Amino acid sequence: MATAWRGTDEGGQLKDTNRWLWTQPNEGATNETGFSALPTGQRWSSNGLYSGLGTHAYYWTATEGGPMAAYFRLLMSSWAHVNRQNGAKNFGLAVRCVKD
Repeated sequence: MATAWRGTDEGGQLKDTNRWLWTQPNEGATNETGFSALPTGQRWSSNGLYSGLGTHAYYWTATEGGPMAAYFRLLMSSWAHVNRQNGAKNFGLAVRCVKD
């Protein structure tokens, strides 16, 4: 499955517009979808430290990427696009639950 930056403004449509949460510029942020993505950052599995708070939002998807991996989406304060990547499941990334 392909990994890369995608779309033009889809990431901005997902990001919360609160300028105190996201490091500026919060490029393209409109929150049109109501998802209200927050800049969660990530926890590194190697040392347990956090990075990207305020600038990056990482969200796991339900798509497997291998025996110990899964796909995730990445939003950044400096981009309106959305990124799709494959990462090890032991990284600390955010999840969003969907009510069925």
